[in-house]
Amino acid sequence: MKITCDVIQDLMPSYIDGILSEDSKVLVEEHIGTCQECRKMYEIMKEEQGKEQDRIRSSVASITGCGAGRTENTESNANTGSVSALKKIRKKLLVRRILTAAVAVILTLIAAAAGYNHWYFNEKYMTLEDSGIYVKDNRLYSSNNLINRMKVKYTEDGKTEFVYVIDAQYAGTLELKGNDMLLQDFSKKTEEVSPEDDSTPETVKEVYYMSAEAEKKSLELTELEAKGELEAAGKIVDEMKQESKLLWSE
Repeated sequence: MKITCDVIQDLMPSYIDGILSEDSKVLVEEHIGTCQECRKMYEIMKEEQGKEQDRIRSSVASITGCGAGRTENTESNANTGSVSALKKIRKKLLVRRILTAAVAVILTLIAAAAGYNHWYFNEKYMTLEDSGIYVKDNRLYSSNNLINRMKVKYTEDGKTEFVYVIDAQYAGTLELKGNDMLLQDFSKKTEEVSPEDDSTPETVKEVYYMSAEAEKKSLELTELEAKGELEAAGKIVDEMKQESKLLWSE
């Protein structure tokens, strides 16, 4: 029969009180020598048992002279000090285990939610080839579903338009069912600076598919334009054009 931790812990009060048989004493000592949890519990229980017996001794001192019967009862209570300590420690350990398990479950759920959000909202740059974008009859099309995927940036002077595509789980299905998607009609001009339909601002003279390198520089371009540093911004635009693919020009 395997000696479990519960059996050893049941023997601990008698072991601490020194009333175990020699064989049982050896059994407890061998177990706590290899079991870290029971050894820690033994140390805590011994400390708690000492506190319990100190309390009982104080009670003995306070009732000295009140009769032998009362003293005998108090001494009997002293012998049960380690049993009381064991019950207290087991209760504390049970609460601790429950809290530890609850915290582990919460942390697991948080990690799972973070992983899901990263997977669901993570945006990945798509190359021109993967985007399915092409120009035909003065119009910009894609063989893929680019709703919520197509990103557009206009330069400060409005003459250049950069487009690129990202893929993300939140955008839905990439594949189209049916005809290719019309993205822009370059013959359909508008006075709007950033139109929401398929028209094109009348100021736009050329459209580029932005490269991954140019996309990183676009953040710097936005900052320079916001500061009014147009000369430095113009240099960034030139670099972005060289790194990107020209799709259409007037």
